[in-house]
Amino acid sequence: MSCASKFRRFLTLFHSNLQKMVQRIVPDQLRRRWGRLLQPLCLLLAVFFCGQLAWVYYGLRPSAVPGKTIRLDVPRGSSVKEVGRLLEKEGLIKNSNSFVWYVYFTGKVKAIKAGRYQLTAGMPFSRLFSELQQGRPVYHRVTIPEGLTQKEITALLAKKGLIDAERFEALLSDRDFLHTYLGDFKPRSAEGFLFPDTYDFADQASEEEILGVFFRRFLQVWNEVAPTRTGGTLTPLQYVTLASIIEREAKKEEERPIIAAVFLNRLRLGYPLQSCATVMYALGERKTRLLYKDLQVQSPYNTYINRGLPPGPIANPGRASLAAALRPADSDFLYFVARPDGTHSFSRTYREHLRAQRELRAKR
Repeated sequence: MSCASKFRRFLTLFHSNLQKMVQRIVPDQLRRRWGRLLQPLCLLLAVFFCGQLAWVYYGLRPSAVPGKTIRLDVPRGSSVKEVGRLLEKEGLIKNSNSFVWYVYFTGKVKAIKAGRYQLTAGMPFSRLFSELQQGRPVYHRVTIPEGLTQKEITALLAKKGLIDAERFEALLSDRDFLHTYLGDFKPRSAEGFLFPDTYDFADQASEEEILGVFFRRFLQVWNEVAPTRTGGTLTPLQYVTLASIIEREAKKEEERPIIAAVFLNRLRLGYPLQSCATVMYALGERKTRLLYKDLQVQSPYNTYINRGLPPGPIANPGRASLAAALRPADSDFLYFVARPDGTHSFSRTYREHLRAQRELRAKR
């Protein structure tokens, strides 16, 4: 059956029902007197009503080119009229007034929920309106690489529009907030505990909720690798600190336990760690090559002039570095120097270390 046939059938049915309604309501005497006028009046009302329906139906059709992904923000407290204007502006419907008529006619005024929606241009109105009633959050997938600092992670999340950077940074050093998740570690900041992984963050998640996701993931991994610890005198925070240094120094996963052993051996003997990664953290920048003056920077994070571990992590380590710190290789190496390919040459004595450095310089 064609649309025109359906419309004629609907019009006939509407006219018939309207006549029956008039017969029930209007007295016989009045109906006989005004009958000739009532019939065309009923027909006129039917035509007007159907015209309104057709206008609403047309106005609810999309105007944008089909297939385009549209992100629609519906603020809290938005009126039906305001939502209609948003839909019309994005081309999801042709006319916002049609939307207002439809919502009030169907009694769905309070059904529309605030939120951020990911919609498709050209989608049927029935599906569009169903989405607006669901309030389903949009998720953003974010990958955090190993070894980033909390400052770099803040910039990454802020660039994607997921956080207010100022609010996020304040929480990173809020000890009361940190201790609700990380009480056993007693951290000074969130550095070291923003576990690198791929996350799906809800579009309207708060800064507290996002940090909670990071911390819960860290604790999950920590509890998986911590039972492998074979002893030692470091505190949980110190193990995370060591893991962060390993993360920044190691390029090859198989070398992480060896690098962990080097640092632990130096700690045991009272040697300074002399990690270039800690100096870069103290400087606040990543450098391809450190100068002698850089090694003299006054900072508790400079392990060239301070013995022992720095006061906290210098980056956010992944699983492999945490596992290496907790379970180092059985080795008596005390030195290592980086090769151009990212691997390291390890030495037991300072003389061997100097020889390895000379050999590498000769190859450059």
